[in-house]
This record gives sequence, C-alpha cells and structure tokens, in this order.
Amino acid sequence: MILTIDIGGTNIKYGLCDDMGCFLQKGDYTTPKTTQDIVESICSLPFDYSGIAISMPGIMNEDHSKAYITGKLSFLSDYPLKEEIMRIKNCRVTLENDGRCATWAELGFGNLQDSKNALVVVLGTYIGMGIVIDHKVYEGSHLLAGEYSDAHMDTEKTYKNTMAAYFGKDGLERTTGLTGKELFNHLDEEKIYAGFNAYCSNLAWMLSNIQLLLDVDTILIGGGISAQPKLIECIKENMNCMKTWFSTIEMPEIQACKFNNDANLLGALYYYNNNR
Repeated sequence: MILTIDIGGTNIKYGLCDDMGCFLQKGDYTTPKTTQDIVESICSLPFDYSGIAISMPGIMNEDHSKAYITGKLSFLSDYPLKEEIMRIKNCRVTLENDGRCATWAELGFGNLQDSKNALVVVLGTYIGMGIVIDHKVYEGSHLLAGEYSDAHMDTEKTYKNTMAAYFGKDGLERTTGLTGKELFNHLDEEKIYAGFNAYCSNLAWMLSNIQLLLDVDTILIGGGISAQPKLIECIKENMNCMKTWFSTIEMPEIQACKFNNDANLLGALYYYNNNR
C-alpha cells in the first residue's frame, strides 16, 4: 500500500491506495502552519504502507526533493521535505507539483488517456496547471511549466494581481461574495449569478489566451468546484463567446477532471509508480 498526500494551502488530504488507485482510507485535515507540524502530521498518520507519494504546490528542484513555494505555504519553500520524511519513516518518498499530479492522474487513470495535447487547470486555494504535449507531461527546461498561479495580471508586483488571487479560492469568494460550498445553492439570485458569470468569463479569457499559445485538444477543469456541472457549462458558454474576438481559434473540448478532489492523490500515486 502507498500513502498518498496532497498538501494544499487550506487542507492536507490523504489516501491509502493500492497500485491501481483504489482507496482503502481517505481523509483530510487543516494544513499546519509550520514545517515541523506538517512533517509530524504526515508521519503520524496511523497506516501501514511501503511508500509515500506527495503532491504539493511550487516549483520542484531538479531531483524533486523540495520546492520553491510562494503564498500561504512560503514557509515550506526550499525545505528538504522528502529527506526529512524519509529519515523519519525509512521508506521511499516522492514529491511532485500539484498541477502536474492532477495531470498524471488524468493521463494514467482518467479523461486524458486518449488525448494528444491538453491542459489541466485545478481551481483550489491557488491554480494548479499541467500541460500535456504528445501525451507526455511537459515540465519545461527548469521544471517551471504550469506555474501560472504566479503570473501577474499587470505590472503591479503584489499577490492581489496574480492569477492565483483572481482565479483561486480567494478570487472566487471576492467575485461572488460566497465560498465555493455556498455558491451553487444561490445561483438563482441575480447578483450572485452575475458574480459567478464574471468569474467564469474572466477564466474563459485566460484559457483562450493559453489556447492561442498551446493549441490543445482538451482542457480539463479540476478542484472541488469542478464537480459542479454549472461551472463547466458556464466556462463553455464563455469560451464559445470568445469566437467573437478570436474568429480563427479552434476551441478545445472542456470537461471536468474525472477525479475531482482525488486527482492530486491519484496523480501522486501514478508519479510514484512510474518515476523510479
């Protein structure tokens, strides 16, 4: 059995999996605020396993032993997480970027098994993004590909102008006035729906810009709110409206990720099994 971990800005999810991605146990808890507490929280999970597969935000270093992280988890930046957990648990440990983990999950088990070129966008506390070129996860020359959370909307170099602030958890709440859990019970209210549509419209602009750059056949939307069909429908409608501005653009197929909240856990497992 493999213990899979998804370190997020708000919660840490965990799952005990077999090699085929079947969960025996799953759960989550609030993300601790120090490196020591994060390590202790992972190492104290009361399961028997032969290895640990971790998904986390940030830019991986060359040997995937730690990551450079900004935002809420900046205290984990450049921390030797892999070595520290290996030292305590004496088992194999892998780390992979969360956006690429969601992509590994879809390539290995989900909706990208037949796709040649694709984009996976995970809407969470931040934005996770994975790029598929010729049915392979593209990392880039410096393992930076897909780190779109840190891209800025303009020249003001503050967090509030990043893609994460616009399209992550905080951006959704700022635009609609509600959390993702509350939002979809209030879409019949005109003001709430207007905010929701504005969020989806801005997201569609971002995706259309990326489509002009990458020309993918499929875009998958992940994260907790991707389980809501109205989100996917609204993104599709707004993407189709982009044809008014980009008449020659070929719009990709827009779908939800198959695994929603389990995507990063399964992707961490797939990475663990296929990168020895």
